[in-house]
Parts: sequence; structure tokens; C-alpha cells
Amino acid sequence: MGNAPQDALGPSIEVLLWNVFKCKKSGWHEDFVSLIKHKDVVLLQEAVLNSRFDFQFTRSREHQWIMARSFKNMRDNVENGIKTGCRVAAIEHTFAASAHSEPITKTKKMSLACLYPIANSHQQLLVVNAHLINFVSIDKFMSHLKGVFEVLNAHRGPVIMAGDFNTWNRQRLKYLQSLATAFALNEVEITRRPRMHHLFQHLDHIYCRGLRTNHVHVHTNIHTSDHFPVSLSVTPIV
Repeated sequence: MGNAPQDALGPSIEVLLWNVFKCKKSGWHEDFVSLIKHKDVVLLQEAVLNSRFDFQFTRSREHQWIMARSFKNMRDNVENGIKTGCRVAAIEHTFAASAHSEPITKTKKMSLACLYPIANSHQQLLVVNAHLINFVSIDKFMSHLKGVFEVLNAHRGPVIMAGDFNTWNRQRLKYLQSLATAFALNEVEITRRPRMHHLFQHLDHIYCRGLRTNHVHVHTNIHTSDHFPVSLSVTPIV
């Protein structure tokens, strides 16, 4: 959906990460339009399609949007999943669904990997947008997370891996951190509020490789989702 106006990313790359809570809260669209201004890469979880907000993506002249659908609501035909936007057209993209489903809804969780050119570089940036399976055993969670990381096996260039990893207990977080270490990914340090004050903020993570972090900001003034948006600026390490 939409059209990408640039040929390559860089020298700095501005990123937005946000679980948008199915765009259900009043005022969401106004916040979204403001947040994506000047953003090169936008990573959304719980995004929607076939909704009243479609025009924002299909008519976009600022970003190309790619969505991996998790499920369709048969009552209103609205599709839900993850969506990645970029000011550069993807060279290629792949998606993967979790092997297991959520126990009640029987829905899958998705990951979406997109490859983008970098200005003045022979390397390409791999951007992985992930939403991890939630209400399942640790074994099923680990199986999904391992599958998400498999896309990194053949990529030797810079990486951004970000999303809602549903790391609501120590065991889940520890396994995520161990895989990140194994793939030489560094977690972007995010200033977080105490867990009891805002649990959902601790579910979102950003990992990078081959990139220098310039700044990161959590938009605690935005309340049109149950997750705070996170802005990040990075520069490829030459």
C-alpha cells in the first residue's frame, strides 16, 4: 500500500515502534499522523486493514506499507496483524506465522521481515517487525521466538528487530535476550516506568546490529493505545 518517495535509507534513520491496540481508541488517528512525520521506518503491531483508516495507507505518498495479517474479524471484515511502513520500497519481504495459536481466539501471531537499501553502502538493512504469541506455554513461546530469529541466519548486514515480544515474565525475557546475544544484536536501552505502573511498556523491545543509536524517546504523553509509542534514531556503522 502507498508509495515510497526515496531510493535508499540514511544517513540517519528515524524509526517509530507502536502497538496501536487495533486503532480502537478515540484520537488514535490524529496521534498517528503526528508521530509518523519525518519517520523513515514505522513498525506497527495490532494494525488493521479494511477499516475506516485504510486511506492513510493506500493513498500514502510518504511510505510504502506492507502488512502481514494475523486474522480477520468475520463480523466486520476488519483484518488485524503487523504492518511495516518505509520511505523506501522494500527490495523483498517475507512473513511467518507462529506454529501455535492463541488458546481462546485460535489466532496466530506474525513476524514480517523487510529488506531495504542503504544510501552509499553495498549493505542492506533488514527490518524485522514481530508480535509474539501470548497466552501459551513457555515452550510454545520459545518455538515462535526461535522462528522469528531464523530470518537473521542468512543476513550479514545491519538489523533492526523490534516489536511487542510479550515478555511478561522473567523466563520469556531471558530467552529473548539469549537469542539476541547469539545473533550479535544489542538491545536499545529504553527508559521505562516501574512495571506495576505500566506493564505493557515492558513488552516492547528494539534490538539493533551494525547501527549506532543516536537517541530514543518514549512518548508517555500519548494515550490512544495501551502501549506507548517509541521513537528511535540510528545511523549505520560504516
